[in-house]
Amino acid sequence: MNVIVLDCTLIVDIDGTLIPILVDFDDLRRRVRSVLGVDESLRPLGESLYKLRVDESLKKQAWRIIEEAELESIKVLNNTDTEENSEAIKRAVSAGFRVVIVTTRSYITARPILEKLGIIDIVDEIVTRDYTPIRADQLRYITGKYRGQFVFIGDTDYDEIAAREVNVNFIRVKNYKELPRAVESSMQICLKSVEYSVDLNTERTIS
Repeated sequence: MNVIVLDCTLIVDIDGTLIPILVDFDDLRRRVRSVLGVDESLRPLGESLYKLRVDESLKKQAWRIIEEAELESIKVLNNTDTEENSEAIKRAVSAGFRVVIVTTRSYITARPILEKLGIIDIVDEIVTRDYTPIRADQLRYITGKYRGQFVFIGDTDYDEIAAREVNVNFIRVKNYKELPRAVESSMQICLKSVEYSVDLNTERTIS
């Protein structure tokens, strides 16, 4: 008798994936450029700022501006808009999936969002820019810490590039309203992988 052990991690981005984009990133980039005195594109913002070679005191000012904008965004987050996403995450956890949140927000501005959504107590971990704002390195940390299959759900080209770099399954959403569908697809990817593994083990036993 084969016992199916589900060992799968759903990795979920916050802004634009779990919740709507509530920060005006174009304006934020403009303000950061002004403080730093640069004309860089700053895309993606957190990773670009982290890598930028400028005076550290200016960087600290820039991070403060970013964090203030993130804190303001929490105030306008509407729970009703994201209720289906919260339920999708809860279904995944109930089905035995591990859920890890990744974000270029700080922990201070990420945790209140998960509290508002009612999922703070069921996610396994929140990987924020406090660890690193580089998405590929966030994914490497997660795949190094946990075992099994991984599916990353994100909404940007940068998310997709990072997933490809780390060799992680990736599902892209156009906006946060597509998250429930993406979670369901992620669960199917993991379940098919488990079924395939069981089939292989069965064949070896028979032979």
